[in-house]
Amino acid sequence: MTLLRIFVFLLLTPVWLRAQSTPPLERLITVTLRNEPLNQALTVISRTGQFSFSYNPAILNQSRPVSLRVVNRPVREVLGQLFGGTVRLRSRGNHVILLRADEPEQPKDFILDGYVIDGQTTERIGSVTVFERNSLRSALSNEYGYYRLKLPADLAAVRLEVRRQAYLSQSLAIPSRRSQPQNIYLTPLPRPAAVSPLDTRPLPTDSASRPGPILAERPVVFASADSGTVPMPASFLDRSRQTIGRWALSTRQLLTDINLDRDTLYRTWQVSFLPGIGTNRGLGGRIINDYSVNILIGHSLGVRKAEFGGLFNLVREDVQGVQAAGFGNLVGGNTQGVQLAGFMNTTQGNVGPVQLAGFVNTVGGTVRGLQAAGFLNVVRKDVQGVQLAGFLNADRSRVQGAQAAGFANVVGGDAGGFQVAGFTNVVRGQLRGWQVSGFLNVARDVVSGRQVGFINLARSSERAPVGFFSYVQTNGYRAIEASANEVTPLNATFRTGVRSFYNLFTAGYNPGGRFWSYGYGLGTATAERRGWSVSLEGSVHQLNRTDEWIDNLNMLLRLSPQLSKQIAAGLGITAGPTLNGYYSNDVFLNPLRNQSLPAAILTPDAPDNTRDEWSGWLGWQVGLRYSL
Repeated sequence: MTLLRIFVFLLLTPVWLRAQSTPPLERLITVTLRNEPLNQALTVISRTGQFSFSYNPAILNQSRPVSLRVVNRPVREVLGQLFGGTVRLRSRGNHVILLRADEPEQPKDFILDGYVIDGQTTERIGSVTVFERNSLRSALSNEYGYYRLKLPADLAAVRLEVRRQAYLSQSLAIPSRRSQPQNIYLTPLPRPAAVSPLDTRPLPTDSASRPGPILAERPVVFASADSGTVPMPASFLDRSRQTIGRWALSTRQLLTDINLDRDTLYRTWQVSFLPGIGTNRGLGGRIINDYSVNILIGHSLGVRKAEFGGLFNLVREDVQGVQAAGFGNLVGGNTQGVQLAGFMNTTQGNVGPVQLAGFVNTVGGTVRGLQAAGFLNVVRKDVQGVQLAGFLNADRSRVQGAQAAGFANVVGGDAGGFQVAGFTNVVRGQLRGWQVSGFLNVARDVVSGRQVGFINLARSSERAPVGFFSYVQTNGYRAIEASANEVTPLNATFRTGVRSFYNLFTAGYNPGGRFWSYGYGLGTATAERRGWSVSLEGSVHQLNRTDEWIDNLNMLLRLSPQLSKQIAAGLGITAGPTLNGYYSNDVFLNPLRNQSLPAAILTPDAPDNTRDEWSGWLGWQVGLRYSL
């Protein structure tokens, strides 16, 4: 007998524990009462639900006979039928507290509560939004499907709107404005019929047809556009919940926004302290306001004239007019007007004509107008206007206008207009305009305009780049040359850029005089005609002795016209006179001291006697040049 009791205890323990984990008012019970005194009925209900009642006997007529029969219904619903709204229910621990429902003669509000139930399975549904359009009052059913909605009693008409993903929308007219239980039944959306695989049986062959596949004629069912089953792309705000929106919006607000995905409400103005705490109440994410004032953080579907936020403005769709925030603006649609933020602006759609932020602007669409940020501007599509950034402008598509950045401008497509950067400009498409940077300019194709910077790189260029080093891949000019002149009989020179304007880097050596040189210059050359071309180059060279490295200025300036003749594919010989000016600030450290140059001296002093004075001569240069 003892073993049997232990077995029964172990068998019933999980059931008992599961019942204890469910709040008393949500436990399902089955009760049949026939003219039982009220106190006895409460005893039966408490025993069946495995909880206890707590109440003041003076508020109940305990001898009142009651009759009731319910099957597998929540305790809350059973007690609602038993008392008819004359008693308020509270749950604490494993106790249900009964309180007197003292209402004023003319209550300002009334309460609708009950369960949201699946009309097919009779299961209770959680996360269902129940709201009333005029008062903007809303409720969300809990995990047991229970909702409680408090509405103003002065409503002219009461109509409940019920929304839940995967269920048909429901609209219920409530005839009376008094507190009452109101269960709601929802109809699940029909599931799309599975698409059958293609029937590829061959057609019968005859004189009028050829073998081939056919499609089996089986119906394919698609849900209607208003059914909610058509997959919709997540809004920008929904995708941003894990970053900014998650901490700003509660779970209830996020669920309400999802449930009311196809509902739009309008209000002239709203004032809020935080999302859900304001005149838009918990439906802010589905309301478009003309004017919006947010003490800290605001949340709305759209703004049509002006919005001001002390900290953050969160707008799911479009903003028109003026939007200003102490910290940031987050907009899921377009911003048409002026957008101002102390730290950041983030807009998924288009922006214009003005967007200003203390730190960063990010735009998922096109910017038309002025965009300025203290640190960074990021645009996914086009820019048509002016971009200003303290550090970086980054645009994924095209730019037409002007860009200025303290560090860099980067464009993923074409650019037209003007780019100015402290360090670098990058255009991955065609450039029709100017690039000016402190160090590096990069463009795929320079169609018009010009690159001006220390280093310029391009795949092709119709205009000559200006800088210390320029490289043009396809239609550029590159050549290496071995040459001799009156100062250094052994020289190597590299030229790069375009024929109309190029850079040259050169080094030379005089084995007899035991000195060497390095130099830099600029040049221009005509196009080849029948293998002949003419160029003019100006360069500056520093001469150094090979046996010692002393910081001594020995500067040679050279102007050299050259005549070139092509003798083979890419190979040519060059020759021409050179006009030289030479300066050395110490005659004893002059590499040309005691050197006799094979040149025509043009000044009273020869180069070997130069000290703090200039000397000049007419020299020569010949070379063998190979074009790369």
